[in-house]
Amino acid sequence: MDNHHELAELEKAEARDILYVAGGAALILLGAGLAMANPGIRKTVKAALMAVAPDLEAPLKAGVRGMMPDFERYLKMKGM
Repeated sequence: MDNHHELAELEKAEARDILYVAGGAALILLGAGLAMANPGIRKTVKAALMAVAPDLEAPLKAGVRGMMPDFERYLKMKGM
């Protein structure tokens, strides 16, 4: 019986740790999104990225262009 209780406690602790990690990741993404909403910060980050990886812009734009039809289709389906 005691072994079962210890196992249940370990499962609770693991679930709590996973929740903390997921919550932390969500907060990081939210913070990055809020920071990138500022045009000055967005321009600075873009300039820094282009200095580090100048060949990065073309594939990113192509990827976004490729996703747009799917996103528009999703919005149409959501509106039905």
